[in-house]
Amino acid sequence: MIKKLLRNIKVLLLRLLRINDSVHGIAIGFTVGALVNFVPTFGFGPVLSAAGARLVKGNPVAGFIGGLLFLWAFPMLFYLNIVVGHALLMVMKFMIPLVGERFAGELLIWQAFVLGMLINLLLFGMSIYIIIYFFMKKYRYDILMFIYRKWKI
Repeated sequence: MIKKLLRNIKVLLLRLLRINDSVHGIAIGFTVGALVNFVPTFGFGPVLSAAGARLVKGNPVAGFIGGLLFLWAFPMLFYLNIVVGHALLMVMKFMIPLVGERFAGELLIWQAFVLGMLINLLLFGMSIYIIIYFFMKKYRYDILMFIYRKWKI
């Protein structure tokens, strides 16, 4: 089972590196595809990844691959949204008096989730785009040859 999973990852990475498009298009498509996993999509994540990538003029194949590569991480990303949002709401509750009065009662889970999701989308989006753009621009061919020749499964 692990061998099949590694083979699928290898195929997706080879497909991503072989896309004949601009580096910006691939990076923005992959980023949008990966970021869809921060949002509950109820099973439509890969489709929304490709559609979202096309919407921002990125590569839809890269968006689809980005959505598939991080599909397994959705439960952790969902929890990360809640943790980040809750931490920010607690800081806002004690730092800003008007907001503190507004949230004087119990914090609602959806408030924490939405705030955390927005912050995580912004931070992870910028990080993923910069990393993918840099590696695709500088080391695309080297990574492709390494995966193709040396990664034996």
